[in-house]
Amino acid sequence: MRELKVPGKVMLSGEYAVLHGGTAVMAPVPRYLIIRESNEINSSSLPPVASEALNLDVKEIYDFEDQNGRPGLVLDDSQFYSTDSNGTKVKLGLGLSAAEAVGVIAFRFERAGLSWQDNRDRIIKYAFEVHSRVQGGLGSGADIAACGFAHPIKFRKENDRMHIEPIEGGLRKYKIPLKIAWTGKPSNTRDMVAAFEKWADAGDKELLQEFIASADELADAWFQSPLKELFDKIDAFTSNLRQISEAANLSLFLPVHDELEAWARNNGGRAKPTGAGGGDMILLVGDLPARHPEDTLIPLML
Repeated sequence: MRELKVPGKVMLSGEYAVLHGGTAVMAPVPRYLIIRESNEINSSSLPPVASEALNLDVKEIYDFEDQNGRPGLVLDDSQFYSTDSNGTKVKLGLGLSAAEAVGVIAFRFERAGLSWQDNRDRIIKYAFEVHSRVQGGLGSGADIAACGFAHPIKFRKENDRMHIEPIEGGLRKYKIPLKIAWTGKPSNTRDMVAAFEKWADAGDKELLQEFIASADELADAWFQSPLKELFDKIDAFTSNLRQISEAANLSLFLPVHDELEAWARNNGGRAKPTGAGGGDMILLVGDLPARHPEDTLIPLML
């Protein structure tokens, strides 16, 4: 039976700046959505994004599916969840809906004899169309690109056009120890983005431009600068992000972020929110000692 695995994603930097033309750096997370073929056509029982991805007409495989039909699919998303201290199931902020969009479209291409790798740009385009439709246009598309490439990338969007630059292994001058950890609190991305956009429309334009510039500088520093220089760029970006969080009433930085940042600094590293912030995952940078339970501390294999 055909099977396909799609990694989760993490945004190393560029949060919010990417919504206004800034550069985000994305990386895959070794937690996988597993998609298997089923004998039953079951789009109505799939999650909304996966169902939309299965029902979307795709011209490159139209003739094949006209003859063979759409596949029945079973999705195993268990690696995108954990349990809290009370034993309650919690969803980790690893881009499950983006993985669903990419995975279902890629599965359909592969089933038709067209490889994911050779058709990556087309798969990302269709996956973004699906994801944007279901999510009401929310987001930049960076999550889709990260899941679609399945290795580190720089991502920027300008005039509705995605610019994706793979960060190939041979071009990385420095290997950086990176982990992500669950903060113990969920985040509402939709509300956070809406609050940021409201501030961006009416807020401090000079701060916004400084913020975007710091995102671009940090993007260029990942894997290219020694740790001290990288930490300086992280500090500058995070300082701007904190100013915007306060000005926009985002509550992006929770006490757990401040606690982990102080702990990381004391141990020669850094910690920063990742993605929408306000909960979900936190990025740990540097050779830091173990602190979290293994199931909520995920080393990035980059």
